[in-house]
Amino acid sequence: MEKHPDWQDLTDARYEKQAQILELVESLCDERLSEAEHRQLKQQYMEDHGVCERTIRNYLSRYRAGGAQELLKAPIRTSSPRIYDQHLADAIVALVNERPGRTVPIIRKLTAADEQLCDAISQVSDRTIYRFLAEQGFSHQERRRLSGTQSRMSYHRFEAPGSMDLVQGDGRDGIWLNTSAGKQKTYLFVWVDDYSRKILSGRYYFDEKLPRMEDTFKRMVLRWGIPKRCYLDNGSVYIAKHFSWILGELQTKKIHHKPYQAYCKGKIEAANKTILKQFQAEAQLAGFQTLEELNSAFEAWVDLEYNVRLHSQTGEAPDSRFSAGLPKSLQRISDIGWFEALFFQREFRKVTKYGKIKFASNEYPVTCVPHGTVVEVRYDPFNLSEVHIFFRGTWKETTSVSKLLNRTAPVPQESRSSERQVSAQAVSYFQKLRDAHTKTLLDHRSSVSYGNLSSRTQEESS
Repeated sequence: MEKHPDWQDLTDARYEKQAQILELVESLCDERLSEAEHRQLKQQYMEDHGVCERTIRNYLSRYRAGGAQELLKAPIRTSSPRIYDQHLADAIVALVNERPGRTVPIIRKLTAADEQLCDAISQVSDRTIYRFLAEQGFSHQERRRLSGTQSRMSYHRFEAPGSMDLVQGDGRDGIWLNTSAGKQKTYLFVWVDDYSRKILSGRYYFDEKLPRMEDTFKRMVLRWGIPKRCYLDNGSVYIAKHFSWILGELQTKKIHHKPYQAYCKGKIEAANKTILKQFQAEAQLAGFQTLEELNSAFEAWVDLEYNVRLHSQTGEAPDSRFSAGLPKSLQRISDIGWFEALFFQREFRKVTKYGKIKFASNEYPVTCVPHGTVVEVRYDPFNLSEVHIFFRGTWKETTSVSKLLNRTAPVPQESRSSERQVSAQAVSYFQKLRDAHTKTLLDHRSSVSYGNLSSRTQEESS
C-alpha cells in the first residue's frame, strides 16, 4: 500500500506553510460562510502570501481530490523579486491612487497595454505586485477603505445537519485545587456537538499541553464516534503538527476561525459560560483536593444536569437531540490498538552501555539495537508502564519498564493562588451529584442507547 506523506516529518517552517494552506481551503469549503466571506478570505490570503487566485484554485482541487494529505504534494511558492523598475512602480501606485478598487489582474492588464511597461510587467508575478502594494500602504483593507466599499460583515446562524457532523473544541481556565502539593490551578478542555449542543467530553488537567487536549479528544471518539469535522480556534494545541496528523488519519476535517472572532464558536462559548457560572463557581467552594474528585463531579454534572435539561435554542435536551440526530453512516473505531497508537508521543533516547534507555526517570531494556544507538521512543503519556521502540521510522520492539518512578509523563508545577473558602453546601451538592451519577451508571450503564451508534463493518476496516 502506498505510504502517505507524514505531517510529523515536515520541518516546522514547511508545516506552518502547509497548515496555513489547509486552514484556507477548509474555510473555503465551509458552507457556514457566505460567498462574500469566501471572497474576503481568498483576497486576504492573496494579499498576505502573494499568490494568485489560480494557486488557490489548485489548492482546492488537490484538497477535494485527496484531502489534507494531498496538500503535502502541493509546491510551496518561493519568494519572487521586488519591483526594481521605478517607472513600473510609479505606474502601479498611480493606478491605485486613481481608483483604489482596482485589483491586481486589472492593474496587470492596464500596465501590459502600455508599450513602455509591457516588458517590465511580464517579468513580475502577481505575488510581487501584492507584496509591493502592501509595502506602499495599499493593503486589501486599505484599498477597500479608500474606495468606500462597505466592509461590515453580516452574521447568520448556522447549525450542523446532524450529530457528530461538526464538533467544537475549546479550552478554558479551571479552578484552584487544594492539593497535597499546595494550591494548583486547573485547565479544562471540552468538546461540544454543534447540532445537539451536547457536551461530548471534558476533563480538567494541571496544564494546557497537547497530550491533555488529545486525551479528551480520544475519549470523545471512543465513546461517541469519529466526527466529520472539528471547528477550533488557533491555540497552539489545536494547530499542533501531531494533532493535524491524527485528524488526517481519521479523515476528520479541521476548520479554524480567525483570531478575535469568538462569535464563530458561539455554541461552545455558551457552554463554557454555563460551565463557569453553574459548575465552576460552586466547584471552587467544594474543597476538592484531587483531579479525580473534580473530574468525577464534572462528569456527573454534565450527564445528570447539563445534557438532560432543555436547551434554550433548540427546545430539546442535548441528550435526546443527539440520539435522534445520529446518522446511520457514523464511523466508529474498530481497531483500538491502531487508534491508541495515534496518540503516542515521540522522544529520542540513546541506548546506554547496559542496554537500557532512560525516560521520565524510568528505565527500559532495549534488545533490538546495539548500545550507543539513538532510537525513537513512542509512548502513552498517561501510561508509562511500557514504551515502543522505533528505529529509522520502523517499529522494533515494545519494552516494559524495569525501573518505574513515574507512571505518567511529568506534569509541571503550577503557580499558587490565594486561599479559598469551602462551602458545606457545595460539598454536599457535588457529593450527592456524584452518588447519583454512580447509581445511574450502575443501573443503566449509559443514558444513551449505544445500539444507535453504528460500527465500522469488517469490510470497511479491512
